[in-house]
Amino acid sequence: MDIGQAAIAAEAGVSRQSIFYAFGDRTGLLTAMARHRDQQSPRLARLVEVASERRTDAGQLLDVVSAWIDYLPDVYPVAILLDAAAITDAEAKAAIEDRMIVLFRNGLVARLRSMARLGLLREGADPDRTAHVVWEICHLRAWRSLVVDCGWTPEEFKSSRLALISTFLRHET
Repeated sequence: MDIGQAAIAAEAGVSRQSIFYAFGDRTGLLTAMARHRDQQSPRLARLVEVASERRTDAGQLLDVVSAWIDYLPDVYPVAILLDAAAITDAEAKAAIEDRMIVLFRNGLVARLRSMARLGLLREGADPDRTAHVVWEICHLRAWRSLVVDCGWTPEEFKSSRLALISTFLRHET
């Protein structure tokens, strides 16, 4: 999906200057595209619904992660471009942080801290580090690597992530 503003303008039947005026730059355009995709995604609505539940148990954590992974294919085409641009572009970094970190990682930190206070993490598991590990194994870069590059199915990706996350949870014997 490497397409420039000129091609987008031509497809939309407007001038490149109109695209620049409306969005500022490629990052602004990509951010607007990500938000537009979000508005059309029933999976994002499901993620927000599940994340809003006031449960603090292992099942709730796995439900949130499952909903996040289900959402990744919707946002992937635009978010992966923003993620790549974020390496050298501060605006792209801010946009991807707005879309991904605020939406998912910060919620993981809070949820896992609550679970740790309730004794739901395995002994010795630090909730902040656990949140960062969960973030990395569920990140869109991991999804791209395994699903897009290696040919895993989205279900294989999800089941492997949920199994890995389960290793951080206290299991009653």
